[in-house]
Amino acid sequence: MAYLNLHLHTNQELTKEQVVEVGLMFNPKFPTKWLPTQLRVLDNVLCNLVKYQNENKILYQQKAQPNLIARYNPLNLGHKVLTGDTGVLQKLKKAKLIKIKTGDNVYKVPKEKYDAGYKAKTSEFKSLGQGTLEFARLLGITRKTIQRAKGTHHVILKKDKGSKTLVDYKDSKLSQHIEELMSEYCNFLNTFSISSDGEKFTDILLRRTFRDKDCDASLKYGSRSGGYWMDIWKERRPHIIINRQKVAQLDFVSSQMNIIYSWKNKTNMSEADHYAIKGFKRTMVKAMTTRMLNNNNKVSASMSFTKWLNLRDNYYYKTEYEKNPFPLWKLQKAIREKHSTIAHLFYSKPIGMNLQFLEASLIFEIAVQLCRRGIPALTVHDEIIVPRRDEGEAKMVMYSTYIDRKLYKALF
Repeated sequence: MAYLNLHLHTNQELTKEQVVEVGLMFNPKFPTKWLPTQLRVLDNVLCNLVKYQNENKILYQQKAQPNLIARYNPLNLGHKVLTGDTGVLQKLKKAKLIKIKTGDNVYKVPKEKYDAGYKAKTSEFKSLGQGTLEFARLLGITRKTIQRAKGTHHVILKKDKGSKTLVDYKDSKLSQHIEELMSEYCNFLNTFSISSDGEKFTDILLRRTFRDKDCDASLKYGSRSGGYWMDIWKERRPHIIINRQKVAQLDFVSSQMNIIYSWKNKTNMSEADHYAIKGFKRTMVKAMTTRMLNNNNKVSASMSFTKWLNLRDNYYYKTEYEKNPFPLWKLQKAIREKHSTIAHLFYSKPIGMNLQFLEASLIFEIAVQLCRRGIPALTVHDEIIVPRRDEGEAKMVMYSTYIDRKLYKALF
């Protein structure tokens, strides 16, 4: 799948006469009313359909919202012009050139579905075969004519607390470094054949989403990426194939706690297991530690842990806990005692978001180092996926790579 890329264009000015003349060749009921703003959006939509023609669908936001700011929308394309009742997508749908599937209204999805791990579906559209591509070709839109407008491609800054509202920011050495790093990384991956269970991942363009938690437009919270192989269920990741080769999965032991200690002690990452506490199952220690780093007090950490226990996929741990229940404060106390030198970092939600930023940054730095050695490395949060034959070298790079403290800032 691909996300609608607002940077794509052909650097040409489509005319109403040209579009209608070509459209009537494909459908006698092709819309004849086209505004200049719609023609610019049409150019962008067709560019996406042509560039991502190997994808099953293109994801977009159907919900009414303001136009994106120039940093993320350099062509100044109107959202309503794209999605409205008389917008470009509806015109192409009526002309039987695309198919649209509207996603979930998050306010109407039952809470119990979310609690069970349900992931809301995003709206999508896709072409209806070669006719759509031929329509684009006759308008001068081919893979060779598609260009990418200058602007931000890999760094996305959003407001805090799950908001989808995008925030502008001033370019810095960090933002420029990330743009260059991610561009190099994606360009390298696009030279490989990457697939899973028959689904091919092409035209890879990874975006890293930051959160403006301090309302100062700085880049120090979040920054994970998503889509492509990252959306595959954990159990299916071993099915990934890179250039017809099976893969190996590598990750850091207790990644976020490891980052805290390596930053504090000015060392590289180690293989120490910071989630091993006598008398408690490791998975439960990991789950509680994560919540102690991402909640502001003991009560909210306990509530979040209980919610985690009740997830469908955690039936085994819930059963184990019900057989031998214990006060959750005891587990939290054991974790604080084990990590007494850094216990002051618990119960501060910004710390958890900052750790996520450092973790993602380290993983992508490792991935680029591997790319420079000719090894394709796929990232999934704190995990690296590489061809099996490269497993040994990849592990060596993982534990010898560090992040530049002058660029990346920790809150501890």
